[in-house]
Amino acid sequence: MKKHIRSIAGSLVLSLSALAVVGGIALSPVPVLAQDDNNNRPRRSQTLDPAVAKVLQTVFEQMQAEQYREALTALNNLIASRGERMKPYDKSTTYELRGSVKASLEDYRGAQRDFQTALDTNGLTPERNNQLRYFIAQISFQLEDFNGAIRGLNEWIRNARAAGETIDPNAYYLLAAAYASKEPPDYRAAQSPAEQVVANRTEPKKADHDLLNLIYDQNNEGTKRAALLEKMINIWPGDGGYWRQLSGLYSQLGKDKDAFSVLEVAYRAGLLDKEAQILTLVNYYSFFDNPYRGARLLEREMNAGVVTRNTKNLQLLSQLWTQSREHKRAIPILEQAAQQSGTGELYYRLGQVLVADEQYAKGEQALANARSKGGLKAKQVGDSWMLTGTARFSRAGESRARRNRAREAFVNASRYDCCRSQANSWVAYIDAINSTEDAQDRLACTQEEEDRKATIDRLKQQIQVCRLQRSTDGDCGGLEQRLKDAEENVPAICVKVRGGAVETESVDADEAEGAQVQTDGATAEDGDAEGGAVVEQDGANE
Repeated sequence: MKKHIRSIAGSLVLSLSALAVVGGIALSPVPVLAQDDNNNRPRRSQTLDPAVAKVLQTVFEQMQAEQYREALTALNNLIASRGERMKPYDKSTTYELRGSVKASLEDYRGAQRDFQTALDTNGLTPERNNQLRYFIAQISFQLEDFNGAIRGLNEWIRNARAAGETIDPNAYYLLAAAYASKEPPDYRAAQSPAEQVVANRTEPKKADHDLLNLIYDQNNEGTKRAALLEKMINIWPGDGGYWRQLSGLYSQLGKDKDAFSVLEVAYRAGLLDKEAQILTLVNYYSFFDNPYRGARLLEREMNAGVVTRNTKNLQLLSQLWTQSREHKRAIPILEQAAQQSGTGELYYRLGQVLVADEQYAKGEQALANARSKGGLKAKQVGDSWMLTGTARFSRAGESRARRNRAREAFVNASRYDCCRSQANSWVAYIDAINSTEDAQDRLACTQEEEDRKATIDRLKQQIQVCRLQRSTDGDCGGLEQRLKDAEENVPAICVKVRGGAVETESVDADEAEGAQVQTDGATAEDGDAEGGAVVEQDGANE
């Protein structure tokens, strides 16, 4: 920014045309009333010596034709031939003009020396002497003698005010720029002249406002800077930098809603075209509870190639869709991000979304991938087991095998401080279901056994009667077979209660992860931990 200020100020110095200096010089031998700068008393009337005036007239014409080398030679010859014999007025005028020629030739140090000589000779009117101070100060700035420029400009401003003259806004600009450019910068001293520039310029200039904007920023004048930037975006609405600065400033001032509004208007006007700018706006949508709009904007800019489809941005997009409860849109985005990621965290987030969307089998697989890929914190590992247990239980239905696999996941989760209480509640709940089911099975077994025994007794009686009535015809064989079947066929529920059979219900292929067993040999504590510490083994009796 300092280089920019110096460039602008330098252009003001370079615009110091030689003709501007010549315009104050009487080239014909007309009487001029000189003043004594010390006591303001009139001195004797002076005119240019005719010989000097003739040379200066020729030099003036050469300068108009941009023949600066020829003009410099003529002036050098004049000074060499007449030197100290020249009257103060002739000498001041000659050195003033040669300083102008040297400035045109970009010999700024030489120009500064000649202007200083013209000033020290004190042969000119107070107005022209003060103008020389202005030129000397400008050149000091060009030569990066900022302290010299500050002294000269302040002296020129004091004299101009005393004479009732209007201060050139460019002088205020140079003074403010000098304060801002010196080492160390004095931004506090620069503020007043910078404000004077903006206040006194008839037509607004960006350079003036840019300088004041910088100074307000360095002086922590947030309120004044905000008012200035609000003015700037109305004068130059097509400059996206001003909109972004105003948004950032509002954010610093705690006016986040205003910051968001300004950035949103800038986007609609097509003034945001960088990834960082788009992401800032997207995050504002999320912050102000409009994640759906943020997701649509981010997806649009990704498709346009403005925002890269890297892991971080894909994760942000999936989070926005999730916040919008658009799980169907979030899932494929998160799957893509998880595949690109070097850790299991995104698979963990994918598992969360899938379980929330009731895609339990896919959710369980994503959570297994998260633990396998590693890089999870202990809390995330514990939570992944909680989610796994939830997914399994939600699919269990009446299946005790699946319900027990859910229990095993909750047992693993209970090893982590973050999940112990909730997981133990789930284990107790599943145990209660199993206990209730066992009690119901025992009752059913008792009832069926009683019915079987009653059937056996009844058949035995029927067989006795049959044998007494038909002792020789063998017609009792049917009853005897039924008795045999009743005695041999124990009710299935009783076989189950007595542990004589195992539930043979198959488990879906996507649940082939098996029963979950913690094998790291220690209770996991909350904090950083690798998900890989958890190992799964196929369980039995599934």
